Amino acid sequence: MSDDSLVRYRRDGQVGVITLCREPLNTYDGAFHVAFQGAWQRARDDDTRVVVMMAEGKHFCAGAELRHPAPAPEGAVVLAPWDEIRLIKTTMKPTIAAVQGGCVGGGQRMVWPCDLVFCTEDAFFRDPTAGMGIGGIQSHLHTWFYGPRLAKEMIYSGMRLPAQRLYQMGQVNRLYPDIETLHAETVSFAAEIAEQDPLPLRQAKRAADITMDIQGQHYVVSRMEELLDDFPRMDLRLPE
Repeated sequence: MSDDSLVRYRRDGQVGVITLCREPLNTYDGAFHVAFQGAWQRARDDDTRVVVMMAEGKHFCAGAELRHPAPAPEGAVVLAPWDEIRLIKTTMKPTIAAVQGGCVGGGQRMVWPCDLVFCTEDAFFRDPTAGMGIGGIQSHLHTWFYGPRLAKEMIYSGMRLPAQRLYQMGQVNRLYPDIETLHAETVSFAAEIAEQDPLPLRQAKRAADITMDIQGQHYVVSRMEELLDDFPRMDLRLPE
């Protein structure tokens, strides 16, 4: 079950393209997650060789929809956040997230599991939930991807973590001047990867992911379930 007005999936040759299209802020709710997870399932099932995830509008994702959240359609199954992460992470094709503007709160859960992250030069990541009285929801995942000191600085202060800083740390692969260049170059790079034999790509991805799991990533994602059972799920929207 999917809603193309929220998340679209299309093929571009051997590249599967998932597009968040709930402008202007691509906020999420139950209906969005059903469409998002459906698009990723289509990308997994399709015979494309690379998957790109991008978003329309000024911001990649501003977190949860707080004004008019729509529930999941009746009868639809919505994966828990940790299972949604696994859905993306276990897609055995190279995956690339293209991020512009803000990626806030739980929006980062869509980006973390991807193999590569390309951003616009003005992109940033942020988690303001501690200032809302909700601590610890995603802090362990921030710690994994940003390092403990930078993660604490972001969480404690609610500051914006610029993509340029993450690029210098090696957590963002490439920077582009604007969204048009970001999208075009990301798909172009994905098409280059897609020319390679998919078997060694799967083997390389599996080897890298196993290495990260040995280092504790699998355990970190699994512990997320414990924290989300104890805290409400909320994200702060970006101003329009």
